[in-house]
Amino acid sequence: MTTRTAQSRALFRTTCMAELLIEVLRQQMRTRKILIHDFVIMPDHVHVLMTVPPEMSVERAMQLIKGGFSFRAKKELGFCGEVWQRSYSDVQIFARGELSSAS
Repeated sequence: MTTRTAQSRALFRTTCMAELLIEVLRQQMRTRKILIHDFVIMPDHVHVLMTVPPEMSVERAMQLIKGGFSFRAKKELGFCGEVWQRSYSDVQIFARGELSSAS
């Protein structure tokens, strides 16, 4: 999954924003609602390699990540405005061998 910030702003260039996103991803890992294998945070977007359980949609998983981060950024960091673009892109990997060709 890949998603961008609103207007492709470099929000994650600041340490506090990047660390908060890492904490939100770790929180999802702790709750075990989503299995997050790895992630990469770039200044204006994030890549997440995750497994979504059968009872959850990819859309719901994204809502947990993006919504959780937006809520906490506003509450804890006083961030105002839109954080994320509305969309995201995803590539489904069905077999372990497909993982290396998913780029």
